[in-house]
Amino acid sequence: MKHLIIFNPGAGKNSDAAEAFRALINEKFAGLDFEIYETEGPRSVIPFLKKYLKEQKDTVRVYACGGDGTVHEVANGLVGAKNAELAIYPAGTGNDFVKTYGVTNEEIEKYRNFDGLIKGQPVEVDLSKLTGGNLKEPLYSINVINFGFDAIVGARGSYYKEHGFPKKVKEGTNPYDYALKNDAMKYGRFNDIEVFADGEKLNEKQMLLATLAQGQWVGGQFKCAPKSDNTDGLIDVCVLKTMTFLGLGMIIGTYTKGKHLDKPRKKIVYRRAKEIKMVAPQDFDVCVDGEMIKGNNFTVEVCPKAIKLVPPVKAE
Repeated sequence: MKHLIIFNPGAGKNSDAAEAFRALINEKFAGLDFEIYETEGPRSVIPFLKKYLKEQKDTVRVYACGGDGTVHEVANGLVGAKNAELAIYPAGTGNDFVKTYGVTNEEIEKYRNFDGLIKGQPVEVDLSKLTGGNLKEPLYSINVINFGFDAIVGARGSYYKEHGFPKKVKEGTNPYDYALKNDAMKYGRFNDIEVFADGEKLNEKQMLLATLAQGQWVGGQFKCAPKSDNTDGLIDVCVLKTMTFLGLGMIIGTYTKGKHLDKPRKKIVYRRAKEIKMVAPQDFDVCVDGEMIKGNNFTVEVCPKAIKLVPPVKAE
C-alpha cells in the first residue's frame, strides 16, 4: 500500500506549526511508502488526485489533513478511483464531518494521530452528487448540502470577509455575525425555493432552510441530521418551513442539539430520498461541505458506496 498525505498548510497557525507537522508525518510514516502533497489553493488537490491515482497500480490511502474544506476536496478527487481510500486527520476549525463518528471538540486532540489511521480498515460510504446551477461538472458532498437561511449567512459572511463591510461598521466585527444580523435576519427567512424528494413536493414555495445530508453536523455546532447514515444508500432531507422570529428562537436550541426530529413538528419536513430537486425563480446560494455555489435549479442524487473511508480512530 502507498500512503499519500494531503497537507493543508493553511490549517496550521503558523510556519513553525507547519514544519512541526511535516516532522510528525516523517516520523509516523518512516519505513512506509509515502509522499506528502501540500495543497496550493482552492480545488487544486482535485485534479492532482485524479491524475495521481490513475498512475498508481497499488492501493493508495489518502490522508486528508486539514479542515472540512480539505476533506471535501479530497473526497471529490477520489470519486471513480477504485484503488483509493480516504483517511482523515482533523486539523481544521469546524471539523464537522468527523463529528459523525463521535469526534467531539473536547476530545479532538485524541483523534489527531496517524497510528490508528495507518492500521485502520476502510468501509464504503455514500456521497451526494450535485448537478445544475453554475456547475460545469458534478460536485460531490461527503457531509452536508445546505441552502436557505444559513447558506445566506455563509455566502454574505464570505463576501464581507473578502471585500470588506459597508461604511460605519466597527472594525473587528465578525463578518458572519454581521451577515446573520443584517442579511439573513432581514430576508433569509423567506426563500422562494421548492424542494422535491423522490418526486414529492416538500414545501409550498417559501422555506427557511434545508439540509441534504450524508454526515450529521454543519456549521461547527448544529447537529442538523441526527438520523443520517452514510452507508444506507439514501440522503437525509430536512426542510424547515418559514417561521416567525419567535418560532425560530424557540427551535434553534433544539436544532443545535439534534433533537428537532424527536417528534413530529408542523414546521419541519423530514424524508430519506435517493434524488432531490431544488427549484427557484431566481439564483440562490447553496453550501456544499462549505463550498458556496449559485443557481436556481439543482439535482442531488445519492451515490451509494462511492468511496472507501477509514473512520477516525482515537489514540490509545
